[in-house]
Amino acid sequence: MLDDNIVHPKRIVIMTVLFIFREMTEGDLSKATGIDWGSLTTHLTRLERNGYIERKKVITNKGLRTIVRITDTGYRTYKEEIEKLKNLIKKTEW
Repeated sequence: MLDDNIVHPKRIVIMTVLFIFREMTEGDLSKATGIDWGSLTTHLTRLERNGYIERKKVITNKGLRTIVRITDTGYRTYKEEIEKLKNLIKKTEW
């Protein structure tokens, strides 16, 4: 069974970017994924509630920013879900 907290079109894109880069600002994540702020916030809240990401406010020379970081649980679960998807694809090949 796939985890729909991760295997959702927008959340899998978010998790893929965070899997690669580990952490980034919400602004950079929005740009990297092409997901607008409102939708991004909704999906990040769901991922955070499930322990897959963490958000932290930091003060930078550009002002207050929110850093989004994939957790160890998120990293591990993402890898597991990708393996499940690979196996599902293999089963459908002729």
